[in-house]
Amino acid sequence: MGTLFLLCLMLALLPVRTFGNTWQCPRIPYNSTRDYTVQYNLPTFTAEGDIQNIVTYEPAGAIFVAIRNKIYMLNSTLAILSTIATGPWGSGQCKICAKCQLKGPMEFEDTDNKVLVMDPFEPWLYSCGSSQHGVCFLHEIEMQGNIAFIKETKCLYSAQFNKPSECPDCIASALGTRTVVVDKGASYFYVASTINRSIAETYNPKSVSIRRLKSTTDGFDHSFHYLTVLPEYQDTYPIDYVYSFNDQHFVYFLTVQRETPNSRSYHTRIVRLSIEDNDLQKYRELNLDCRFEYKRRRKRGLVNPRDVAFNVLQAAHATKPGSKLAQEISASETDLVLFGVFAESHVESMMPQKNSAVCAFPMSMINKAIEDGMNKCCSSSIHGKMLRGLVFYQDTEYCPHNVNSSVVDTSCWKKPTMITTDGYRLDLFNGRMAAVLLTSIYVTAIGDVTVAHLGTSEGRVMQVVLQRSVAYTITLANFSLGERLPVLREVDRLKDSLFFVTGNKVSQVSVTGPGCRHLLSCLRCLKAEKFMQCGWCGNSCTRQEECKTLWNNESCPPVLTDFHPKNAPLHGSTKVTLCGMGFQSRPFFSGVVDSLTPLGDYRVTVGRKNCTVLFEESLANRYSQMTTWKDSGEVIVCTLDPQEKEVDLEPQRVEVTIMEKKQTPFYINGSSVRDGFVFVLPNVTSVHPAYGPQAGGTEIFIWGRNLLVGATRKVMVNGLDCPVVKQRESQGEEAIICTSPASDNITRASVTVVIDEEQFLSPQHFWYRKDPQVYRISPDCSYEGSNISIFGTSLDSVYYTKVQFESPTVQTEAKVSIPDRKRDVIKCGILCQTEATESHLNTHCQKTAQMRRMVPKISLSWILAHFLGKRTPQVWSKPIMLLL
Repeated sequence: MGTLFLLCLMLALLPVRTFGNTWQCPRIPYNSTRDYTVQYNLPTFTAEGDIQNIVTYEPAGAIFVAIRNKIYMLNSTLAILSTIATGPWGSGQCKICAKCQLKGPMEFEDTDNKVLVMDPFEPWLYSCGSSQHGVCFLHEIEMQGNIAFIKETKCLYSAQFNKPSECPDCIASALGTRTVVVDKGASYFYVASTINRSIAETYNPKSVSIRRLKSTTDGFDHSFHYLTVLPEYQDTYPIDYVYSFNDQHFVYFLTVQRETPNSRSYHTRIVRLSIEDNDLQKYRELNLDCRFEYKRRRKRGLVNPRDVAFNVLQAAHATKPGSKLAQEISASETDLVLFGVFAESHVESMMPQKNSAVCAFPMSMINKAIEDGMNKCCSSSIHGKMLRGLVFYQDTEYCPHNVNSSVVDTSCWKKPTMITTDGYRLDLFNGRMAAVLLTSIYVTAIGDVTVAHLGTSEGRVMQVVLQRSVAYTITLANFSLGERLPVLREVDRLKDSLFFVTGNKVSQVSVTGPGCRHLLSCLRCLKAEKFMQCGWCGNSCTRQEECKTLWNNESCPPVLTDFHPKNAPLHGSTKVTLCGMGFQSRPFFSGVVDSLTPLGDYRVTVGRKNCTVLFEESLANRYSQMTTWKDSGEVIVCTLDPQEKEVDLEPQRVEVTIMEKKQTPFYINGSSVRDGFVFVLPNVTSVHPAYGPQAGGTEIFIWGRNLLVGATRKVMVNGLDCPVVKQRESQGEEAIICTSPASDNITRASVTVVIDEEQFLSPQHFWYRKDPQVYRISPDCSYEGSNISIFGTSLDSVYYTKVQFESPTVQTEAKVSIPDRKRDVIKCGILCQTEATESHLNTHCQKTAQMRRMVPKISLSWILAHFLGKRTPQVWSKPIMLLL
């Protein structure tokens, strides 16, 4: 077992938890079996500047990485194949800039690569930069053997049709652009750009547009359809385009923008464009709502338990889910699902806080919501005004509600419309990313499991299972990419590798994770998802190709972390509770007897003594039945053999051996030991007090040595149970305190302490005496502060006597009084003072002889009880006059 794991485990298990008088195994914290500080040596590529975009091309096994003024073409091992200078314009470095037929002199201008996208049909890479009003290039890819190279680059710009007022070849905005290329016999560019007034004044790229690439590949058709933010909103209503994709008949853009042009609050929307139509008449917007509801899911470990609306999208990925998650979110395995990383923003800002969530939106649900919204807008059966919205694009307009069965007018559906809905999705993590800002997401379905790779603002990647049916986050890996820089939202995949960007570095990570070394125990290693390919190698978890010695992915030894009690009587049948991990690979204890060991699968020894495993009790006490929390732990309960054996009274070793039959996915095989168990010889030395009344109720102190060892203890007085009420240690001796049972006879009773079924007889006896009786109180008329006498028989059979005075409005504290053992009389003082209020008399007990108010009558109750006794007192009442 790894040294680091054992150190983490020892620290995590302190202190041992105790509930009341019941000892329980401490849980083994989830993080003690994982080390997320482990550094993985990942393949990387370092660029000359901050990376702005990344895209992969599967047929050529190529990765394109864009920085300012340059695009790198890398192979699958991140080696540079070639570079393309995209700027600065006006310098000799940019060879492709000369391909553009620009009017006038070319001014010096850096190029930020805003668009980097592959053609869906041709081996073409499109790049569009911030320079020269967003001009684009087409880079044709060709293969020479197994090596890809750029055969030719073309400028997608024609001076003939471009002018400041209308520029069909102006695609990219310096503020950001998202582009989806769709093949419809020709390449159609669906473009969404963030603009402001200065960008819109000349060579406006438009907010949303559809452009067809000309067959001559020297630009775009000069006739195109678009929507653009109206001039009065261009500086006050920015639209940030976060993600784009297409599916079947539609192209989608995801945005973050203000709820309305006059609002200061931001939210997330999805834009849908129809691929079948090029005129944007079926342009639709729908708000996406991702929430966490604390009242609905009260969970442990939440940083800030409250309802949260995660209003600003940070990144997204549309893909098909695994079967388990698909069922939980009411989707099928063939449905496309939009996974979004959302954050809670600062007030009246789109700046995110460190409070994130992941929500899943089946695209079928989104499309249905849009269709339902349009039906409400257009159906004549709906009454009341409904705004079409999108006032930042078009004039204010209401839904006509003009479609009925007799008149079919489809014009209602041919208007850009904003759909408002009350529907929302819940955070898949149930609020457990409250201290994290997630910046990227890439989701893969591996078997029936849906795995999300989440980048963070601190340069880490979390590999987690997306699943709603568990109350904790199933983290497969959590590793650093190096420097604490945000992970770029652009993530792409090439074969079985994912490529993440931080600053100027690209890191390559397998879809199955970076490795297994962060799993610190054999059990965690072999319980990892099979696609992680983990196995145990010496003292660490590795993949097979990394192991230089024996690699094992079939079995683990048990891990014994603690046991209780730590000591026991030498010949007792003590129940010992063993705590640890890996006590079973199955959801039950089999206890099957086989030829491997005479005791079956499980064997526990304490020194030279056998400890018989109690399978049902072990199963009932194990933590692994409680699968709702990440903390874990397993329990074995066994009973020590009380038979005489040569046992040393020095500390003994506890050893558990488990030998399960070979099975999949893994089995338990091996032993684990811990030192520190001690056998002792208990000894009773005295009993105090030595007597009490027949009625019982006396608290008896049984003193001795080693009386508090073992798991259970009880006291018998003349064979009757003397309920134990507490225990005490004083000056090297220990005491068990019990309440004496009632006795039928006046007798000398034996006192026996039973520890784990081994009996220890006291050398002293306990005497039962006659119960006390009260027959007179004198005087029966007195004043506060005076003494009274209580007369009776056998008043001295009680070791300590307490007297208490009561009336309907007062009850004094019970005071210890010493009986006159010769005369059977108790003397005590009246120590009560009354005080009037508006509605009743409040009576308070205090030591004073002064009386402020006169009370005509007061009942006197007396209690004969034993020192610290719990027995119900005997009561004798008689009116007494209190005089001033």
